[in-house]
Amino acid sequence: MNQMMTLLRRELVEHPASWMVPAVLGALFVVAALFAVFGIARVGIDEIQFDSDLMAEAADPMQIRAVLTVMFLSIATLFSGVISVIIAFYLLDALYAERKDRSILFWKSLPVSDLKTVGSKYLTGFLVMPLQALAMFLATAVLVWLIAGLAGAVAGTGQFLLQGPLALLQAAIVMAYGLIAFGLWLAPVHAWLLLVSAFARRAVLAWAVLPPLLAIVAEKVLFDTKYFAFLLGQRLSGGMELAFSGEGSAAIVAEDEGFSAVFPALSDLMTPGRLLAAPELWGGLVVAAVFLAGAVWLRRWRDDS
Repeated sequence: MNQMMTLLRRELVEHPASWMVPAVLGALFVVAALFAVFGIARVGIDEIQFDSDLMAEAADPMQIRAVLTVMFLSIATLFSGVISVIIAFYLLDALYAERKDRSILFWKSLPVSDLKTVGSKYLTGFLVMPLQALAMFLATAVLVWLIAGLAGAVAGTGQFLLQGPLALLQAAIVMAYGLIAFGLWLAPVHAWLLLVSAFARRAVLAWAVLPPLLAIVAEKVLFDTKYFAFLLGQRLSGGMELAFSGEGSAAIVAEDEGFSAVFPALSDLMTPGRLLAAPELWGGLVVAAVFLAGAVWLRRWRDDS
């Protein structure tokens, strides 16, 4: 356990972008919240603007909670998207970089197995980096909530301060669940990136992208079918159609007399049972295990460093 923790810390130290980029994103959200409160800029979603007018008009606690939930979920979605891109590039570089800078010679001299090394890199992308993003989101959301709450208090309602914790908890649960579901569904893609990182001597991105594209073209030319393209597109979608019901998105509707807002129970929004029951999920995990085994084998026996 101590050895694995050391390996995980090594990955975070060597890849500071995993926390620096979310930190910068969080700072931008806080600045945007300040700009919106002071009327310097217009910040909103569709036709709903998060400004002092909204603070003054929204008086119903349920409406305020829905407004905050939509705001927090929007922030969480962007954090999730950003960390997903960071994870992809991290995995693509994880094993390639240590051969490129020849640090693999040092790490192979230590009593650490290739299985643990590759496993630590995969675990960093699957668990550690998402946890960092979740922590950054929570810090950002708390600051945005305090800014909105104080502005609401000045506008005449303390409900923004009162309803914030529950709305933040809902958004955090949805984000954490989404990151786990996304990581499980994309397991074969992430394992493929690690396999390419262990294999490629140069042009890692090209090696990651070209084989699937060539497979799609070959299938079309030889069989006039698009099964692999369909499977790949389904995999890259993130499995959100299985993880979420699609019926639970929060809605805020602008009306002549104010705002009406509805947000469903989390049990209506998240569908983990449907995701876990999908054969495609388990098939993908089997493929991921094969790719990871290949990455371990390549790191153990290749001697091109």
